[in-house]
Amino acid sequence: MKRELLLALDLGTTSVRALVMNGTGGTLARAHRPLSINYPRPGWVEQDPEEMWERSVDVMREVLSAAEVEARTLAGIGVVTQRATAVAWDARTGAPLAPAVSWQDLRTSERVEGFRKLGIPLSTLASATKFEWLLEHDPAVRKAASTGGLRLGTPESWLTSKLTGGSAHVTDPGNASCTALYDVANGHWADPLLKLFSVPAEVLPEIVATSGVVGETPAALLGAPVPVAARAGDQQAAAFAQGVHAAGQAKLTLGTSAMLDLHTGTELAEPGLGVYPLVLWRLADGTQACCLEGTVITAGAAVDWLVGLGLASDAEAVNRLASEVPTSEGVTFVPSLQGLGTPFLDAGATGLLGGMTRGTGVAQIARAVLEGVAQRCVDVCEALGLDDVAIRVDGGLARSEVLLQSLADLGGREVQRAAETEATAVGAAQLAGLATGVFASPEACQSTVASTTSFAPVWDPARRAHARERWGQVLARARSG
Repeated sequence: MKRELLLALDLGTTSVRALVMNGTGGTLARAHRPLSINYPRPGWVEQDPEEMWERSVDVMREVLSAAEVEARTLAGIGVVTQRATAVAWDARTGAPLAPAVSWQDLRTSERVEGFRKLGIPLSTLASATKFEWLLEHDPAVRKAASTGGLRLGTPESWLTSKLTGGSAHVTDPGNASCTALYDVANGHWADPLLKLFSVPAEVLPEIVATSGVVGETPAALLGAPVPVAARAGDQQAAAFAQGVHAAGQAKLTLGTSAMLDLHTGTELAEPGLGVYPLVLWRLADGTQACCLEGTVITAGAAVDWLVGLGLASDAEAVNRLASEVPTSEGVTFVPSLQGLGTPFLDAGATGLLGGMTRGTGVAQIARAVLEGVAQRCVDVCEALGLDDVAIRVDGGLARSEVLLQSLADLGGREVQRAAETEATAVGAAQLAGLATGVFASPEACQSTVASTTSFAPVWDPARRAHARERWGQVLARARSG
């Protein structure tokens, strides 16, 4: 019997999801579990690697049960995760040695700023300084490194190691390029950068193709051995699912953060301020795709913040509130609750909510939050030099019609939302399908993608220019300088 079912495991920042996909791209079932985030000190953001793994096992078993399928029918598993988060574990026991240092963590911001003053475009989002910090400051990590028992990696490496019973310590070029330790031209870890950050090469994962089998799950895990067939970063997987396969195409993923990826061809483009050249993927046949990426650090997290204040019950309620009023009536919000990303790289920037009067209500504030996220996304589009082409959006926050219409109006371009907003998991399943013969080519994967919903700009250029000019003035007040 030919196996044609695929399991996607999608580890985000606030939750872990799983879905089962069939050979025609249909989703048979989904499952998700929340993940904890810890803030032990100002600027520190940590997660529990063991919780990541335990919740992953839970959702995989749950989604197989919901789909009423057995593991023996699965062609493969595709793993997609948040990127750049630093995980350290014991090579012998597979046990985590320290909390995972999140991609959002700012504890190395002074170190990063020192590089920037030298003209080196390093970001606090990258793994390099997080690995360096763990090796320098965590006693368990230092001890394991000195005895040859340390493994360092990012979440997809951690989950792949656990899924294969510890036999595979691997990553892919897309995730590797997010560490600031990868030599893209030669396809391996960059020795000068490893020395600069005092990271031993032997503790890092082997770099393999994004799509390809690296091992199997133990039979006891899911009920039968299943090939572990793909690994990718969340943004890369979303771009694959969105059909971003040619230079000039772009996608915007609206999740905890917002990430814009502009396909630049097979070679890396030149970096800019807060604009990073990354690898999207490298397939088994050697085909490589690259991109420029820009970041809005706080996107969905701004909506979560509003919910946490008790002003709305959930993200859907925020969108409903925002849709009750045609404008924010002068209320503005700068979503720099964790600093500003592209193109400012201002870790000291703070959130700003202003323009309120006695008549301001929760609806106006909700709309201002969504419009603020849209404004920041347009900042990033401009920084990447995005042409006036349609932009493809996905992610949980892409369910907000208010946000997407604001993005179309402020950016002056069509916004296309995929029918499947959880594109990261879809991309993981497609990449696993490529590795296992379920899909013959990337083009065959795209034939399974459902149609999109489009949001066209309705503002005239004068209104758009006025809104952007006013935004620049408001944004300046949130900057640290």
